[in-house]
Amino acid sequence: MVILDMGRLTLENFREAVTAQGWKLTPQRIAIVEYVANALHHPTAEDICIHVNERFPMTSRATVYNTLHLLRDYGLLQEINEAGVIRFDPNIRDHHHFICTSCGSVRDIPQELVNIVFSAEATDFEANDIEVVVRGRCVVCKSLGNVFVATS
Repeated sequence: MVILDMGRLTLENFREAVTAQGWKLTPQRIAIVEYVANALHHPTAEDICIHVNERFPMTSRATVYNTLHLLRDYGLLQEINEAGVIRFDPNIRDHHHFICTSCGSVRDIPQELVNIVFSAEATDFEANDIEVVVRGRCVVCKSLGNVFVATS
């Protein structure tokens, strides 16, 4: 399987993956890709199902999950597991995340803004990936004075 390295999910690179897989490019799959590609909040599969069903009421969860897995398998989408909640990230460049402890929003932090020093020689394990998660209050919650803790 060829992994596409485009930096961010687009309808164009999704078309390439669908063609390579031999799947049909259905209106429901296009709606899924358009929603995820334009979402800045790292949606869950349930968020995506709700949004797509507003336009295509008969879209099944299986269609959503199969499309998300195709995107992930082709390197067009990242899965983020935060506290047991799986979110989908169309930014496939190396980066980190900020999670608001008040509203639960997830935002990208460019990799170059985080300085990490990791010494493989000092450990007895091999690291395949390093991800930094910064938690705090987003600018909106901070300005509103929100201090409640998000549960999901």
